[in-house]
Amino acid sequence: MQPICDDFFEAAPSGPTTSSIHLNPSVRGYLDAVRGYLLGLHDERTPARRVNEEHAELIDRLIRKLFRRAEDQYFERFPRLNYRLSVVAVGGYGRRELSLGSDIDLLFLYSGKINPYVETLTEAITHRLWDAQLTVGVATRTIADCMRVGREDLSTLTSYLDARFLIGAPGLYAELDREVRAYLKERGREFVDGKLEEMRARHERFGESVYLLQPNLRESVGALRDYHTAMWTARAAQWEVRRPEHLLLHGFVNAEELDELLAALDFLWRARNQLHRSGRKNDRLHFVAQEQLAEHLGYRGGDGILPIEELMRSYYIHARAIARLTRRVIDHVLRSNRIRPDTPRRVPHALADGFALVDGQLEIPYASLLEERPVRLLSAFAVAQDHDVELSVRAQRLVHQHLHLIDDAFRKDPEAAALFRQILRAPMRVYRSLAVMDELGLLGAYLPEFGRLVGLWQQDMYHTYTVDVHSLFLVEQLRRLWKGNFQEELPFATALVREAPKLEILYLSCMLHDIGKGLGGGHSERGAAMIPAIAQRLGLTEEEQESVEFIVREHLTMSRMAERRDVHDSRVIVNLANLCASRERLRSLYLSTIADIRSVSPEAWTTWKGGLLEALYRNAAEWLEAGEEVSDATRVYLERAMRRAEEMRLAAADQMVANGEDKERVEEFLDVVPPRFFLDHSLSQITSQIAAALDFLDSEALVGVYPFHPEGDGGEFWGIAVLARDRPGLFSQVAGVLTVCGHNILAAHVYTTRTGLAIEIYQVSPIAGGAEEEALEVERIQTRLAALLSGARDVGVRPSQPRDVRPRTLRVQPPSVRIANQDSDFYTIIDVSTNDRPALLFDITRTLSDLGLEIVMSRAATRADRVTDAFYVTDRGRKVTGEKRHREIEERLLDAIQPGGTSGR
Repeated sequence: MQPICDDFFEAAPSGPTTSSIHLNPSVRGYLDAVRGYLLGLHDERTPARRVNEEHAELIDRLIRKLFRRAEDQYFERFPRLNYRLSVVAVGGYGRRELSLGSDIDLLFLYSGKINPYVETLTEAITHRLWDAQLTVGVATRTIADCMRVGREDLSTLTSYLDARFLIGAPGLYAELDREVRAYLKERGREFVDGKLEEMRARHERFGESVYLLQPNLRESVGALRDYHTAMWTARAAQWEVRRPEHLLLHGFVNAEELDELLAALDFLWRARNQLHRSGRKNDRLHFVAQEQLAEHLGYRGGDGILPIEELMRSYYIHARAIARLTRRVIDHVLRSNRIRPDTPRRVPHALADGFALVDGQLEIPYASLLEERPVRLLSAFAVAQDHDVELSVRAQRLVHQHLHLIDDAFRKDPEAAALFRQILRAPMRVYRSLAVMDELGLLGAYLPEFGRLVGLWQQDMYHTYTVDVHSLFLVEQLRRLWKGNFQEELPFATALVREAPKLEILYLSCMLHDIGKGLGGGHSERGAAMIPAIAQRLGLTEEEQESVEFIVREHLTMSRMAERRDVHDSRVIVNLANLCASRERLRSLYLSTIADIRSVSPEAWTTWKGGLLEALYRNAAEWLEAGEEVSDATRVYLERAMRRAEEMRLAAADQMVANGEDKERVEEFLDVVPPRFFLDHSLSQITSQIAAALDFLDSEALVGVYPFHPEGDGGEFWGIAVLARDRPGLFSQVAGVLTVCGHNILAAHVYTTRTGLAIEIYQVSPIAGGAEEEALEVERIQTRLAALLSGARDVGVRPSQPRDVRPRTLRVQPPSVRIANQDSDFYTIIDVSTNDRPALLFDITRTLSDLGLEIVMSRAATRADRVTDAFYVTDRGRKVTGEKRHREIEERLLDAIQPGGTSGR
């Protein structure tokens, strides 16, 4: 360092580290200079480890200077007695992993009783640091206090493992070091078990996955705290382990693994420093921070990948490496005689292909086994499945180290293909085997097309996981379905999956359904074009190849139909039946669609969505089963639909009469209800809604609002039936009131009886609270609607802003309006796609009403911040025709869905 001359810091010997710092007298001034110097290093891409260590060193200098100055001032006033005080850095500061916003944790060690010397120096140092707005954690203890608190609190004990002497009496620090070492020698196993339980609980709190959209760089799976846990447990077994390089020195990792670890740590430390540069301690890699970090690290994107997506791919790869190496270190620790001296001698049991069973895990006894026959990289998993065991950490390590054996000849080897298919059709451990293969890089090496998906996350704010993990979750969903885990929730799908003759082909289809992602638009078609080459390598038959290709190409079709179209519309049903052409393909598409939606995120699947898919499947399957060659498909389907509607109408009448309703009155009312009403709802929903209609007709109310709940768990949406005399724009008015009341409309059905009664059925997001809150909300909605319909007040919707929390570099799709007459035999369907925002549905429906269009039905398919609303409309009772009319509707709607919309005018 260059000499620093001021009235606070004394001259220091020159050196290379802080030559650019010119300090002023105050502690705050010194810290500001330090921060500027460190930010300069950070922006110059200095290795993050060096930035952190220099930060720790510069804080060391400050604390030592404060200590000496406080001690000098104390001894100017009081005699020098045999006082002893040791200042010790603990936590991240003790490890010299001091990120830009990290806390400074200090332990003041003293002996005997507390005395004025200890109090004065402790206060002088901490108060100067606090006055300088530094976040400092302080503990003042004797050795006995330290060990007492450490025995009671695992976190405190752990902090002593990171302790580093700064200044004062070195003997006190050395004594603490001996005490902690002796304690761990005696109770090492208890300490390790405690840290593992701590890690399990932390993973549970922070998402239990490496692949989170906005991970925490310190606490998430594969983040820094996992690395720290590995170091702490390693130190319990080998006290000399203090730095990553010591893991190599003492045999916990090999040189390649150490390089992986150091690269991952540099990435995480650099990312954390970037987060901390705002001056606040923030370890969550949120969307805005991702954008800034991608720019800082120079990610440019390309080949259909955004810079943020490229950044997050790097994060996931590094986090996965830390998670894997943490397991490797912990496994080494748990097998250590020092931690578990009572562990019995392991007796291997020979398995097929040279493998062994040791302690309930498959072991690869010698690396030469893999070198002699590289296909053993796959057979290890097949043999493990046969015995329902997992590969040991050591076996996984050997697999990872021998991925270089997988070349083009390996990929084309029929024996390798047979083993891979054996893994897919095994009765147990299919998903778990594929997941480990993916994590080790084996799956991506064997199927390079799948390897492109590893760590790939496309920021659509809908998918929770990276594409590779999401794709494997589809297999797990189907496995659980096949095993009966969803028997109560999905009985129909459970029965269907057990009818599938070749589940491994369905699994393969699901694994590969997104392989076209990251290559630009149209990933379904791009993915389907890649299947023939994969099928040839895997030795698939022509029929199997066509099955996989079909699912990859059409995997979005059925969900789009169910979410955006009337599943009882004859045109929709015939189109789906013609697309699939067979019950087998329809079944595969239905099952893969269920698995896909359920694998996206916890919020993606609802029983309502499941009901739509099942109804669509049943309708298309019925058409395929008939096997009729008819020229007028619509007429034939309508005849069937009318029969089903009549059957449901009669069943509803019988049920309501059994419930005590007047038979003649019920039948008279049911005769004027449109047939579509009986196709859209279950028997219980029909009877409750008809009962509500009869109740409304008996009243003199202007409008009636009646709540209902979905069948099943009842928590996915809240149903509202609105009854009123039909009038132009009624749908828009109801949508406006629901918007003002804070409800997000998910779907709506609109019916008008031949006597002019409007029955509008809305599904909205669930409300908080119980029956009392529900009754109050119903009253609030009814009061507002009555006031609106009587002309006493307007809707009350105010200008709104878009609900857009995405980074600026997120792939943005412009709003779109599509008008289709070919998708329904009786209605024009208008699809509106845009970013979601409050009052959007009101703005759209009011515009449609102003255009003189009658809305018969609407569907809302919302994916995170993107919504696609579909409206079935008529123009004076007929389809909307004419290019000029279409262009007018499109222009008016595009104008309405802008932020502010018609509600702002």
